[in-house]
Amino acid sequence: MISSALNPDKPQRLSDVVNAEGYAARAIDVIQHVHDAKDEAAMLELLYAAKVVLGAEHAVFSSFIRDDDSHESFRFLIAADPVWCVTYQQKAWYAKDPWLLYAMTATEPACDTSIPLRTKSQREVRSLAEQFGMSSAYIVPAPSGNGISRLGVLVLGSSVPGYFESSATARLQVLAQGLAMGLHAWWVRWFRKEIILTYRLSGEDIQLMKLEREGKSTKEIAAALGISPASVDSRFQRLNAKFNQPNRRATAQLAAEYGLLQDGNEPA
Repeated sequence: MISSALNPDKPQRLSDVVNAEGYAARAIDVIQHVHDAKDEAAMLELLYAAKVVLGAEHAVFSSFIRDDDSHESFRFLIAADPVWCVTYQQKAWYAKDPWLLYAMTATEPACDTSIPLRTKSQREVRSLAEQFGMSSAYIVPAPSGNGISRLGVLVLGSSVPGYFESSATARLQVLAQGLAMGLHAWWVRWFRKEIILTYRLSGEDIQLMKLEREGKSTKEIAAALGISPASVDSRFQRLNAKFNQPNRRATAQLAAEYGLLQDGNEPA
């Protein structure tokens, strides 16, 4: 059973929250449910519960591909004022967001005051967040491994200035990282399911792209799958068209970004 004992409308000192009896147990009780969330609505409910037990008033999780200039890969879970995110998206501030830029190059959580605002645009992005109650923020990157550039970033926020500038963040850190990595892994699985259904991918399609990403030649792929080299080329042409990519290498890379090529991820 997921429980929350704090009122997110009444900010406290972070030290009061993390030093309260049962703090870690309550947080773990929420975080352990992330893996089994059935859909975005269930995950959003968990994020609302998580922000409370961790001691934040607001929480936003973003998942995105690092080099996506189109911004089509960006997804948000918002346990905060939705007008903030709507305004953010209308202004297309993805490339200017100092918190996202931090998550692209760092792996350790950080208080937002330690992240420099080098441009006017970055200051505008930060000002918008403050207008919607993010006077203090804790930024938690969730990177991927295996050469994949998809990233996640969890932002916890408080209306109390300096709220996260405390030694108490040392206890918050490990739990926030666990939540961020759990959310990131869930999004990757969700994208995988969505793409398989949308593009009607078979297990052999995924195996084809996996072998390409491993650097196998057309003849090697054909031998591994028991099909002709011509069939390999033909199937890649169809996959390139489905993924709107110029070549098979780019198609395999994109498939990897969406978690399609991880072991055990072949559809039935």
